[in-house]
Parts: sequence; C-alpha cells; structure tokens
Amino acid sequence: MKTFFDFLEEEGTELDERVDSLMTRIKRAKALRKNRAKIKMGQKRARRKIKIDKKTLMKRAKKAARSKLAKKRLKGAKLSDLGLGQKIALSKFLDKKSGKIEKIAKRLVKGIRKKELEKKRKKPITKSNKSGIPQKKAS
Repeated sequence: MKTFFDFLEEEGTELDERVDSLMTRIKRAKALRKNRAKIKMGQKRARRKIKIDKKTLMKRAKKAARSKLAKKRLKGAKLSDLGLGQKIALSKFLDKKSGKIEKIAKRLVKGIRKKELEKKRKKPITKSNKSGIPQKKAS
C-alpha cells in the first residue's frame, strides 16, 4: 500500500482540473469521509515538511490561484453552502479560466516559496519551547 507521501509525489497527482460528474463527486465524498482520519494525519505530517522544488510550488500556486478566482466568482458565498450543480458550474467556469489561473499562479509562487522557507526557520515546538504555539492576544 502506498504511503500518503508516495501518493503525493506520484506523477499522476497533478492539479486535477476536469469537471467530475455527479456520481463521481458522491463516490469521492464517501471515500473521503471514510478515510478522513488518515488524510488528516497525512496532511499534518506533510505540513511539517518543507517542499521548495519548482513543481510542488507551482502546483500549490495553481491551487491558490484557482481558489482566489473561485472566491471572486462567489462574491462572499461559501463553497460549502453551494449545491452540487452550482459547484459543477463553478468548476466548469474555472476550467475555462486556465490561462488566467496560470498567470496568477506565476505571481503567487514567490509568496508560497517564502512561506515554505518561513516554516524551515521556525523553531520546532518542544516541551521547553512553547513559544511556537500561537497565543490569543489580549484585547
């Protein structure tokens, strides 16, 4: 069985921009619900690792650019509040905007790279060093 990182590093896991059918979305939702805990743990581990190779940064930038365009299109509405048909329509709209997504992604790569390097500079949280834990600011 593949590990979470093997799955992430695999060639075929590029940003998938095709529009899924209704049944595919339902099946994917069911699978994600079933593996929720495993996925969360994998994400937590992946967050700690630093990835600054060009391919990964571009993939993350494309994802950020896509969500940025989606937010603009939704005009304040949450993606989770949309119906299935509306989500499909949104992904079709975003597929048409692939050129614009590429341009936005190129601009975002620099910031994403900076965030990755910032993760590297942060001190690891230990029992003696609790300064890495975010604290609520008193207002």
